[in-house]
Amino acid sequence: MTEQVPAVPHSDAISKIHNPVATSNQPFFEPGTYVIQIPRDQIYRVPPPGNASVAQRQRNPHQKKHKSCCGCSCFWCCFIAIASGIAVAVTIVGLSFILLKPKDPEFQVQRFVVKNPQVSKHKYSYTNYDIRLNVHNSNRRSSILYQQGGAVSLSFRQQNVATGKFPTFHQGHKNSTDIGIVLKGTGVGLPKDVQNSLRNRKSKVPDSFSLKMNVPVKMKTSGMSNQSLVKASAVVDPVCRDGGGGGGDA
Repeated sequence: MTEQVPAVPHSDAISKIHNPVATSNQPFFEPGTYVIQIPRDQIYRVPPPGNASVAQRQRNPHQKKHKSCCGCSCFWCCFIAIASGIAVAVTIVGLSFILLKPKDPEFQVQRFVVKNPQVSKHKYSYTNYDIRLNVHNSNRRSSILYQQGGAVSLSFRQQNVATGKFPTFHQGHKNSTDIGIVLKGTGVGLPKDVQNSLRNRKSKVPDSFSLKMNVPVKMKTSGMSNQSLVKASAVVDPVCRDGGGGGGDA
């Protein structure tokens, strides 16, 4: 049995294949490899170089997703670590102030003296008041810094008679300190009860003087500091001229 080998078609036959009129009555060729030539003037444009990178990314989309997932995971890890650190620090500070809450200082009047009184027949005018205070810090682990800006006022029956400044100093834990304060009179005349008490030491004033203090302080506890304003009041009784006076607790 003899095998027939198909003949290679000529160029004229190839052109007839692309002409539907010429090949309408001719049979189709079997599958094979053909060379198609296109004129250069029919090529409209060349794809830009960026298309290659776009096509490469479209072929491998899992690489981009992997990188984005790594970036997101690192961001959330850092955020959780920072938030946890802040929460722990706030908790430690809060527990320290709750467990080691410092106490306010205590004040006691040790001496009250009317200095340089100007006496006349009609009234008494007092220029200065010398007051000696004992300040006690009962905290075991807290020191106190009495800052500038502390104010002291002396009043009688809700009437201000003298003012002054609270001294600035540092006080250690479990410590008692004596301080002196000089108050200057405001020029307001004293009531008759106080004048009679100054004339006669045996007579007592029915109402006592009131000493008020507003002092900004900084309390330091285990390396931490806390700003606060201490408000204290003391009662001074009796009134003495050029002599000692009574005391009172803050």
